[in-house]
Amino acid sequence: MVKYKGIDTSLYQGPIDWKKVRADGVEFAMIKASQGRTSSYDEPFTDPRFHESAKGAGAAGLYWGCYHYLCARNLAEAKQEAEYFVKLLLPYKHQMKLWAAVDVEDDGYMGHLSKAEVTAVVKEFCRIVKAAGLRPMVYANSYWLNSKFDVPADIPVWEANLSIDKRPVRAKIWQNSFTGDVDGISGSVDMNEGIDIIGDANGDGKVNLSDASVMMKHIAKHKDIEIDEGQSDINDDGYVTLSDVSALMRRIAGWK
Repeated sequence: MVKYKGIDTSLYQGPIDWKKVRADGVEFAMIKASQGRTSSYDEPFTDPRFHESAKGAGAAGLYWGCYHYLCARNLAEAKQEAEYFVKLLLPYKHQMKLWAAVDVEDDGYMGHLSKAEVTAVVKEFCRIVKAAGLRPMVYANSYWLNSKFDVPADIPVWEANLSIDKRPVRAKIWQNSFTGDVDGISGSVDMNEGIDIIGDANGDGKVNLSDASVMMKHIAKHKDIEIDEGQSDINDDGYVTLSDVSALMRRIAGWK
């Protein structure tokens, strides 16, 4: 099990010096890409810092994914928001090594919905993201995850909980602070711990020797071997080769 230090960002962090962020030990970032609506603007919109942060994080050598802040009250709005999110992300599809997450927490737009209704909205959003060839993830705090909706069984969880001292078992990413201090960012930033976020070539939620075997078979051109190329391109050179297998083996052994 390999742990990674991460942050999540939005326009509220202002301009970010991503090289300083990386030098401060941050290995991954989840970047806000879009939001469903506000009280004064009833359409999906792009976070003003998204494009510069996506390019900056990648150029600095961070693994990165992104998220959409969900405000959907029904399936039609879920579809509208998901399609906007997908269109925004597709030009970055091959640069994104992490997930396209949906942030489910807005009490104003979704708090009055039943558990079944919220679950259906989340499921529809994730379906559209997955159909576009992106990898969906669900973000929520522990209360919402336990009480407000059910996460689809095949979707990884990014869980916010500041009151515990160990990552929740179900969480692939654990958001554990809202007050992180990171070089290159003015003010506070949310901190996260990721587990085995890179190297899961066979998609079983773990990083182990089975992933190395799958990658080797893929490289050897065996038929009917499917890999997650974003997860398997560990050295981030655009290809899945023996160098990636070597990098994965080092990570499994605890050498990053």
